[in-house]
Amino acid sequence: MANGNLAPRRVIEGQRTKLGRTVHGIAYDAVHDEIVVPNPLAATILIFRGSARGSEGPIRIIQGPRTCLSLPHSVSVDTTNKEIVVGDLGAHSVLMFPWNADGDVAPLRKISGPKTRLGHLVGTAVDPGTNLLAVANSDEIVMFNRLDDGDVAPRAVIRGPKSGIGEEPWQLQIHDGKIFVAASNHLHHWVYPAGQIKPGSEWKKVPRDPWNDPTPGFIGAWLITDNGDTPPWAIIKGRKSGLHHPSGLALNAEDGEIITSDSVDNSVRTFKAPELFKRSHPVVTRRGRGGGQ
Repeated sequence: MANGNLAPRRVIEGQRTKLGRTVHGIAYDAVHDEIVVPNPLAATILIFRGSARGSEGPIRIIQGPRTCLSLPHSVSVDTTNKEIVVGDLGAHSVLMFPWNADGDVAPLRKISGPKTRLGHLVGTAVDPGTNLLAVANSDEIVMFNRLDDGDVAPRAVIRGPKSGIGEEPWQLQIHDGKIFVAASNHLHHWVYPAGQIKPGSEWKKVPRDPWNDPTPGFIGAWLITDNGDTPPWAIIKGRKSGLHHPSGLALNAEDGEIITSDSVDNSVRTFKAPELFKRSHPVVTRRGRGGGQ
């Protein structure tokens, strides 16, 4: 229920945490009460106790040449299948590890290669109900079978002008067959070309400032079965929403809340939208579009 300019109840920071400057992703494992965080510059996945505070070290660390980690950007936890899902920017791959992986361990599966379309991937989520994996990738959402491995083509791709997805979708979450996406318009894939940590010269060719794109982003929702140039069936955007470049995304389905962080004003916003979490919501069939703005 936090609101306004409030101090956090707990902070995890300090040298012992092994957290780095460019931490962008985070996930919470509610089954095991653990916090999962990637450190991209160290090619590492850090796992903390859910109640960690201060300069407290991780309880497990996934790191080493066998992990195939290069520049891990995003993480999600598939509690149903007990796996940690990692989106790696440097390797243009999605890696799946056991939830209790520790040390230099090989991934259970690795989706990577030219057929996958994977490039600037910054969000992953698994839908246990359909056994599908959704990935926020460059200017699109791509779907794979959860057990895919190797250089495989996605089974579905959501992209195009009707989708409203601009330069870069960020984190996404799945609930009951619905994909919720933080659709930002930051041009990070121009600033950080594939495989590079420092900015390349090509960002100067972009006609607008890649760090301050005036085009506002939005929170959009699609069905896990959508494919092609499909508009979202529900959307949160506009001046009253205060959204500029939403990047982080979390769901509180029990209370019908959507939580997002915004990289323009360094804020966290919570929206109340219980109708989007109802199984009987009419838009699930796409025969009648619902949602609000």
